[in-house]
Amino acid sequence: MIDVAEAYVSVDYDHCSYCGACVAVCPPDCITLHDATLMIDTAACTLCRRCLPACPTGALSIVEADA
Repeated sequence: MIDVAEAYVSVDYDHCSYCGACVAVCPPDCITLHDATLMIDTAACTLCRRCLPACPTGALSIVEADA
């Protein structure tokens, strides 16, 4: 199990198509899309992982922060 305080969802902007699929499935609404910029509020993210399979390009991943 990954500790929410020590991990975050990362976006590979080279692969992101800015389709909004991740925004649509995010329960705490911490992912937003504004003017072709995808932003994730890491403080609000619960690491539910619903965004990962929703992303058609695989641009999202969970990264464990360095301890």
